[in-house]
Amino acid sequence: MKTIELFSYGTLQHNDIQDTLFKRQLHGTSEALPGYKLGTISVPEDHHKAQLYFIAIYTGQSQDSIDGICYTINQDELPVVDEYEGTSYERVEVALKSGKKALVYRKPV
Repeated sequence: MKTIELFSYGTLQHNDIQDTLFKRQLHGTSEALPGYKLGTISVPEDHHKAQLYFIAIYTGQSQDSIDGICYTINQDELPVVDEYEGTSYERVEVALKSGKKALVYRKPV
């Protein structure tokens, strides 16, 4: 089964979220995402019960970086993450500080 590297900087690091989405705990390594800063977004947008969530914002600036965890998931788990993240985020492949390639959900450019 093909695996995918997934960089998380927010709620995907929570054990209860992992149990709900993957029916298991994920194992990962500490990583950093250069050229990004951390912001917040209200989800659902423009809704009176919206909650604030973190969102990666691309800056391209070398001094900007987000700390997080890089997890390995199975390819068939990716649609589950897409649905969880929703339309407020876009999924892109990035190079982490270590040089490892991973997917990240960020603010659409």
